[in-house]
Amino acid sequence: MSKYYIGTMCGTSLDSVDVSITSFESKKIKIIDFQSYPLGNQLKKEINLHKSKYPSKKNLDKLNLSVSLLMSKYINKIITKNKLNAEHIKAIGYPGITLNHDPSKKRSEYLGDAEKINSKTGIPVVADFRQTDIDCGGQGAPLSALFHSFLYNKDPVIFVNLGGFANITLKKGYKFYGYDTGPANYLLDLWCQKKLNKEFDASGNLAQKGEVQLSLLNSMLKDKYFKKLPPKSTGFEYFNWKWLMDHLSKYKNINKLNVLSTLTYLTSITVAQEINKHHVKSKFIFFAGGGSKNKMIVDKIIELTGKKRQLKLKNNIDEKNLETVSFAWLAKMRINKQKIPNLSITGSKKSSLLGFIYH
Repeated sequence: MSKYYIGTMCGTSLDSVDVSITSFESKKIKIIDFQSYPLGNQLKKEINLHKSKYPSKKNLDKLNLSVSLLMSKYINKIITKNKLNAEHIKAIGYPGITLNHDPSKKRSEYLGDAEKINSKTGIPVVADFRQTDIDCGGQGAPLSALFHSFLYNKDPVIFVNLGGFANITLKKGYKFYGYDTGPANYLLDLWCQKKLNKEFDASGNLAQKGEVQLSLLNSMLKDKYFKKLPPKSTGFEYFNWKWLMDHLSKYKNINKLNVLSTLTYLTSITVAQEINKHHVKSKFIFFAGGGSKNKMIVDKIIELTGKKRQLKLKNNIDEKNLETVSFAWLAKMRINKQKIPNLSITGSKKSSLLGFIYH
């Protein structure tokens, strides 16, 4: 009898493919396993190339196939590792790898063919979460905030997810807020790769060697996105290399580490400002996403907010598995025809079933 759900995640930083197996019996969350697998340098290179230049149909089909086969391989691998089979898994929550996300144009596209993953695993796949939310008037993101609001009753903390872009989830009064605060790892990684010959800034060690360029920071902070009221979401369609170069155009021979330090501080201050403006009672912040390992970002957010860091939630949910468990939960809600609570977080105009089932 099927009783488990699989959740997957490969964020905009493309640092790994994460997969978890979770059960949600009697309102209890039990994480059976979590694994982090490599995406592969060649596939990562191809995906990044198509983020900056939209692929032709032929190239898109090829890329979709490559991603679908890799995802299926890792899903089957974690099932086998736990001595399970397809019959034990009720559904897979698949958010895809974001290729284009633009709520203003009512569009959110991702890599990975849910039908192909279904055929290769023999398991129903729930996908198109973002698009179904956009169709209901929402931003289509951040979807993990919906799961955070579900967890809040057990762990009343502030959630900060530091992926390619940062988002927060918090409760003020009786209302939940969850939205993107601005750029995080995406711009940091881009700068490291293009200017410092590094894949990323491990623990923020490189940024700590530089100095914050205040005039550059203030120029970035004037961006209209930071003044926009929630609900809101963003991505590499907006905060990208061109955006960064536009801000750097006034500076000649600027120290490369100073730019990295400034970008790092930009993430910290934009997250902290959003937390502080809500004046929430929560004393703790739970960090997730790859950026949770960046000590400079995390320490500065803690300093600017006066909060404390919480390292683990109940049910053994931690900074590594939170995102995958979120999508396993979203799959469970859709399979069981349960409408998502607090869907207004994304700006959705109505409560609805989120996602489409491929089987």
